[in-house]
Amino acid sequence: MTTRAIWRGVFYALLLTAGNLAAPVAAAVSIVDVTLKLIAHDLTAPVHLEAVPGNPRSRVIVEQTGIVHRLDENNTLHRAAVLDLRPRLVELLRGFDERGLLGFAFHPDFAQNGQFYVTYTAPLRPGAPSGWNYTRRVSEFTVDDPSNPTTELGTERVLLELDWPSRKHNGGGLAFGPDGYLYIGFGDGGGVHGVGKEVLNDAFNVPPVRRHWDAQAQDTTTWFGSILRIDVNRGFPGYAIPRTNPFKGVHGRPEIYAWGFRNPYRISFDRAGTGDFFVTAIAETLWEAVYRVRGPGNFGWPIWEGFHCFSRITPLSPPKNCPRIGAQGEVIQFPIIEYPNMSVLRKGAPAGLFGKGTAVVGGVLYRGGAIADLKSNFILGDWSQDFRKPSGQLWRASPTSRWGEPWKLEPLLTLNTRIISVSQDADGEIYVLTSDEFGPFGVSGKVFKLLPGQ
Repeated sequence: MTTRAIWRGVFYALLLTAGNLAAPVAAAVSIVDVTLKLIAHDLTAPVHLEAVPGNPRSRVIVEQTGIVHRLDENNTLHRAAVLDLRPRLVELLRGFDERGLLGFAFHPDFAQNGQFYVTYTAPLRPGAPSGWNYTRRVSEFTVDDPSNPTTELGTERVLLELDWPSRKHNGGGLAFGPDGYLYIGFGDGGGVHGVGKEVLNDAFNVPPVRRHWDAQAQDTTTWFGSILRIDVNRGFPGYAIPRTNPFKGVHGRPEIYAWGFRNPYRISFDRAGTGDFFVTAIAETLWEAVYRVRGPGNFGWPIWEGFHCFSRITPLSPPKNCPRIGAQGEVIQFPIIEYPNMSVLRKGAPAGLFGKGTAVVGGVLYRGGAIADLKSNFILGDWSQDFRKPSGQLWRASPTSRWGEPWKLEPLLTLNTRIISVSQDADGEIYVLTSDEFGPFGVSGKVFKLLPGQ
């Protein structure tokens, strides 16, 4: 699910006793009085929550392990799965693992057509490059009764497949935009860390023979490191390419909408209907970032990490200057939110930096009505403040008045569990999805709703 930062955290946790606190009670640390209400528990690794179109008080909870549960209007969790994709997933590790069921999105007309979409890690298909790790799929499923959805695996229609070299940098964001198109986040493949089953190289010590993998995100002839946009309503049995995709009919893969991403783990759209969407991009080295995407473009990786130049050769002391124009003459786009992670504790890291967390794991622009002080703020989660114990953080970022300035970042809550993702319901209210564990195992997973305090 997450990054090199969390993998390194697993290593440190083996050396130090992890504080595995049982009750994930949040402690308020900001001037906005908010609290968390427990909605669902005894889960494994919840990565997404979404309201059911046509029945918005009903929601689904998506687990990385491949199971999708229904949560009814009374917050009762129905264990009869909406979808059980476990037979089609690559086998997950009982430990740290980023693979699994990574994204889920209902078709906007689900109440009429019963269709939804997933992106997941399947076993390596025949004919894939020898020794690679898995094959990534984006698929459509159809249910007979949208009011009581139960999915037959035989209804799967595979839309996209991409063979993946490693088990890292997967991305996973999946969402429909207000334009009715499906947006898909693909990471850069993670080949710098080793091709195959094992993670061989630390992000700060990649041998020259593997450094070419970074370039995937700037290569528009491949889907790696990109946000794709497709029209699932036309082009059957495949899909159609939206007319305004930047590479339709020109050099580059026509599905690509935006590129230059390392690990676009989550995508969320502004409910105000502007068409803007937000990509939470987990860091490779020092800088976690959130990007606001207002149209096609190049978002910098691996030339930039956030607002900072990136160098694989000297990752702790990158150059002061690097290109601001991409290979095709496009201006590189910068994030709206950035913060340093705990890698600043490494020997040789730039002086004067204070690490705020470990990995940005999702967020939404708040358009709900329950918490007036958060209106139009971006609410984001960080996996854990401390590698050694569960300590997820929830922050708000408020827009700045000057174009191009990073949004102001302030703490909301610190939890004694790890945050896996942040989602929203049909009213725009926010849910925080958590687990005490390092990976997709156990039953410590929970879902909380963000509410006003006293």
